[in-house]
Amino acid sequence: MDYNHIKNYLEKFKNLLFTKEEIYQIVSRAIEDNIHLKIETKNIQIKPPFLYIKASPLVRNEIMINKEKILKDILLLSPQSNLKDIR
Repeated sequence: MDYNHIKNYLEKFKNLLFTKEEIYQIVSRAIEDNIHLKIETKNIQIKPPFLYIKASPLVRNEIMINKEKILKDILLLSPQSNLKDIR
């Protein structure tokens, strides 16, 4: 029996797995885990492939120091996010 039609149907939902709000939560959590400071989702803006953070210069500096670890954590939790840089 051919199950390709079911596979194709489920592929549509694979891309919808993470809603926009869930991706913002993942980003916020990855930042919090790495710099131990909470960034609210309203201060996060995602425009693939860039992630924009609104924060004080001190917090932004900490984020930039840990940028590689933060991006790695985000990509582990949400591979389809396609985020390449934090600005």
